[in-house]
Amino acid sequence: MLKLHYSDGSVTTTDAVADAVMRYARSLAAHDESDLVTIPIVEDGIVGTSTMLIGPASQLHTTPYDGPAPEMDEEPFLMELLRKGDLLLHPPSPPVDNRDDDAPTGEAWDVDGY
Repeated sequence: MLKLHYSDGSVTTTDAVADAVMRYARSLAAHDESDLVTIPIVEDGIVGTSTMLIGPASQLHTTPYDGPAPEMDEEPFLMELLRKGDLLLHPPSPPVDNRDDDAPTGEAWDVDGY
């Protein structure tokens, strides 16, 4: 478990989630973008979530956490961060218009005569 520090606070989460947030923040900063992310956290032994805004101005860092480490279902959060990071690095291409402007447009045409 790691403490993920941001602004003047911190949250405690798994090593994998903290690493994914740090990597996503770096990608956002490189593209001058920001995003809201929701991650699983533990506070006073209770598992919950935290939503934070990360972007180019975010100053994040991690430190070790020595307290109890309850089980957290981190997979959905990790997959979402990976998906967002992938879309940022590889945005979808705009649709390609493969229409032939000379092709008939709904009017009947003679197949035998082309």
